Amino acid sequence: MLEIEIKVKVADLRPIRDRILAKGASLLCEGTEYDAYYNSPMRDFSKTDEALRLRRADDCALLTYKGAKIGSGSYKAREELNIRVESIETMDAILEKIGFKKTAAVQKFRESYRVGRATVTLDQVEGLGTFAEIEAAGELSQQEAEREIERIAEEYGIEGERLTLSYLELLLLKQR
Repeated sequence: MLEIEIKVKVADLRPIRDRILAKGASLLCEGTEYDAYYNSPMRDFSKTDEALRLRRADDCALLTYKGAKIGSGSYKAREELNIRVESIETMDAILEKIGFKKTAAVQKFRESYRVGRATVTLDQVEGLGTFAEIEAAGELSQQEAEREIERIAEEYGIEGERLTLSYLELLLLKQR
């Protein structure tokens, strides 16, 4: 699946949340997420622009591969493959035993809302601040996705500098 999204650092999530709720958007989920990122023993993901993430959200664990970013500009597009895993602890142990090294962890409080043909996510990321993301539905073409993202950004006041860096990349930059 191709993930197409924008990410904007915002000072205050409340006005965006208020607009979303006022327009009747449905809350998909909310809660704390813990993301551990791993580097491959075969190639350096920081050089290939790939990512391998193990996420814990509530009682769910998910292993995600993200391919290199596609295109340029203010949109972030990349291949994303997900699979549920039974135990985050067991998957972590397997990855480490086969040579994957944990590079960093990101913790955030996340609220996700269904808005039109996209998901709007409001994140409070530990050590980085607050962000709003708009991710278009996976079945949309890139052009349809970009139009839907722009419509939602304008309608809900999600504005500011668009970041194409992931939370992992932002965190690693901050630590340098």
